[in-house]
Amino acid sequence: MAPEPTKPTLKPEPASSPQPAEDSQTEETTLVSALSLLHQMHQKLALLRESIPHMVQPIMKASAYQTPELLFDDFSKRTLKASEDLVEFTKLVSDGKWVFDKASDSRREGGVEAGEIKRWKSSAPVPHYLKDIVEGTEGISKDKEAKKKEEEEKKERKRLEAERSKERELEIAEVKGLESEDVRKGILEEFKKEHSDLEITFEEDGKVLKVAIPKPVGLTFSIEIPQAEAESNRYIVTLPTASYLHVLILRSITTRPNAGSLKYLLDMIATYKTIYKTKCNKCNKLTQGPKADLPVIRRLKRIAKLVQKEGKEDGGSGQEKDKMDTAGDDKTAKGAKDANPKIKKEPEEQKPQEENDGADDGAEVELVEEFWVTYHEGCAT
Repeated sequence: MAPEPTKPTLKPEPASSPQPAEDSQTEETTLVSALSLLHQMHQKLALLRESIPHMVQPIMKASAYQTPELLFDDFSKRTLKASEDLVEFTKLVSDGKWVFDKASDSRREGGVEAGEIKRWKSSAPVPHYLKDIVEGTEGISKDKEAKKKEEEEKKERKRLEAERSKERELEIAEVKGLESEDVRKGILEEFKKEHSDLEITFEEDGKVLKVAIPKPVGLTFSIEIPQAEAESNRYIVTLPTASYLHVLILRSITTRPNAGSLKYLLDMIATYKTIYKTKCNKCNKLTQGPKADLPVIRRLKRIAKLVQKEGKEDGGSGQEKDKMDTAGDDKTAKGAKDANPKIKKEPEEQKPQEENDGADDGAEVELVEEFWVTYHEGCAT
C-alpha cells in the first residue's frame, strides 16, 4: 500500500496579536471605574462640608420652632443624617483605596521629573468642580517665572517707596510721675475745646472724672484721679459692661500703654465717638463676626517724615511750602492738615544767615505726625 499523502499543516496565528487590544480595553474600563468612584467621593465630600451648618441650623433659628420638643426632634434627625453621611463616605473611601494605590504606582512607574505626570488633555467636558484646578495648572510652568518676577518687582517697589518716604516711628514719651492738678486742669481745658460734644463732670469731691459720649454710642467712662498718697500714677477706668462690646472697649482701655497720662487716656476715649463708623486699619472691615466684634483697639502712633522744601522760583513770591505726598494739590494738602491737627513741623537747627543763602533749594524738613490707629482684637496681634 502506498502511504497516504501528508496534508500540509497551516501555521497557527500568533495568539499574542489580540492581547494588546484586550489589555487596553481592560485598562480603560478600570480608569473609567476609578474616575466614577472619585466623582462619587467628591460629591459626598461636598455634602459633608455642609453637614455641620445643616446640623446646627435648628439651634441658630430656635425661635422658629413652636416647642422645644420640635426643635430637639429636628436637631436629632439632622444629626443622624450627618452621621450616616459620614459613615457612607468612610466606607466609600475604604472601598476605593485601590484607586489611590493605583495612582501612586503609576507615578512611580511612569512619572517624569521627580514624579510629575504629564496632564492628558481629554475632549470630554471637565466637571465643574475641577475647572478651576485644570485652568490653574495648565499654565503653571509658564506662570512660575512671571510670578517670581512680579514678586521681585513688588519687593523693589516697596523698598523704593520706603526710601522715598523716609518715615520712621518715634517713641511716645511716657508719663512716669504723678501729674499735678495744674497739669490736669490744662489738659481738661484743651480737651473740652477740641471735644465740646462730650459731657465732662467731676464727682466724689473731684476724685472721679466722668466722660460721657452721647448717643448713638452712649458710653460713660469713670476715671479715678490718682491721689498724692497713691503708690501708682495710673488712671483707673471703669465702664458699665452691659454688652460684649463694652467688655472689649474696657479691656482695650485697661491694657493701654502710657497709663499715667491723662491726655493719652482722654484722646483714646474720644476716638470711640466714631466706633460704629471706623474700620480696622489692618483688614479694612467694620466687623469680623456675628457678635458686636467692632474694632475697639486704639493705639497712638507718632511718625517722623522727611519732606522736600521748594526753593524760590524766578520772579516768584518767595514763599516756601512743603511738598508732601499728596496729588500735588495745595487744597488736598491743606485738607489733610485740617483733618489731622496733630501734624506739626519739628524746629530746625538755627544756622548762620550767611550759610543759608541759596542753600534752601532742595532742603529737607522733618514733619512729625501723630494719629490713632484702630484694630480688631484678632488683627492687633
